[in-house]
Amino acid sequence: MKRYGPLIAVPEALAIGDPGRHHLRLTPDAVILREGIENRGIVAWEGLQAIALDVPTTRFRLPGLVGTILLGALTALTLTDLGIDPDDGAVEVRAHGESTRSPLSRHHVGGYWEPTVTGAQRLIQYLIENPEQRSLLARPEALIDVAARLATQEERSLDG
Repeated sequence: MKRYGPLIAVPEALAIGDPGRHHLRLTPDAVILREGIENRGIVAWEGLQAIALDVPTTRFRLPGLVGTILLGALTALTLTDLGIDPDDGAVEVRAHGESTRSPLSRHHVGGYWEPTVTGAQRLIQYLIENPEQRSLLARPEALIDVAARLATQEERSLDG
């Protein structure tokens, strides 16, 4: 599975958030709110106006690596599972003029690298505004590459 920031490629869909917990699944036909494998709601693309991610971010490029190393070291020192899970973020889905806010589970402790969230947000809005491109959701790895390019553009604009 390919992953970039809050995005992860799953079979025939693009997941936003941790697919084992609270996440969105973007398919060519609809956006599905899920908790693990259970559907919590389906929103058709038609009438969908916006999806806004509300997750912690950081300017540090490799936040998952540092969190994993630190938790691994603490676990090794204490010889016990510390039971530390990432706090949930949230996602707001606006369709037909109404907003729904749902939890959005994260992959790791700490924030996502800020440009990855910006790239994901831009990609989502592009898919909302360009229905002919949603068929690409059947091949999510390619869309993750697009989000990575959008994040790189964002990083260059912040640095320049």
